Amino acid sequence: MATAAHHPPRRKQRAITIRSDHALKRLELLARDGRSQVDIIEEALDRMPLPKPQSDKVARRARIEEILASVPKRQYPTMAEIDAELWDEDGLPR
Repeated sequence: MATAAHHPPRRKQRAITIRSDHALKRLELLARDGRSQVDIIEEALDRMPLPKPQSDKVARRARIEEILASVPKRQYPTMAEIDAELWDEDGLPR
């Protein structure tokens, strides 16, 4: 449990707005044992896992390029080449 020594003076704290009625009721129920709402919120936030750090964009791009380099055919046919392969000179399917 956090003590007053861990919290900045009230006048320096930023207000938190709870917009969910469900969350507000739950917070009120949890605060019945005498803990402050701030302590309850901080404890809940401390239990949540932190998001994974975002990977370096340059390293990620290099990895994508490495995968693409292993693809055997990196040049794709044009629509004219596809049409020539699928249709004969009379417009009939091959």
